[in-house]
Amino acid sequence: MTENNINPKALKASIKSAKRTDDNIELAVRLSNSAARALHYIADVRTRKYDSETRTLTLSLSDEGREVIPTTIGKLPEFRYIGPESDAEIQLKVPSKLVKLSRTAPPGELAFEAHHLSDAEKVVVEVAWADVPYYNDTRITDDMRLPAARWEQYKARATMELEGGTPKS
Repeated sequence: MTENNINPKALKASIKSAKRTDDNIELAVRLSNSAARALHYIADVRTRKYDSETRTLTLSLSDEGREVIPTTIGKLPEFRYIGPESDAEIQLKVPSKLVKLSRTAPPGELAFEAHHLSDAEKVVVEVAWADVPYYNDTRITDDMRLPAARWEQYKARATMELEGGTPKS
């Protein structure tokens, strides 16, 4: 990436609003660019993680930490830019139920676990960004991360306490 002393806090994120429906959680995320140049960011949710103990939902607009699955086609994220010293807003919508493979299933068995995100009390949004546009780097590398994870320079992070959760016993 470039070495032009872009401040890691040049892109700030805040959650402007959060709304629950029967089927979704909808967020409006405001991004503010304080730099004197355009900054580029990922605009779609790449991973959702829910911690049922802390009731925290983390929405990551980043490919950092995502696993490379051989022989699959990797869909690139949606990239956008925000002009110098300006604001932008992105709308995020995630289903209110998260189903994932269970890590506690006995060896050789397939099991799923469901998390009802209506229980969430806090949401965290992480937005990956860089001071250069994304391009498909065709150089050979030993780096096994996904291409967008290699592009990412920084993350803007925002947190909001959610109202109206429906705790289950």
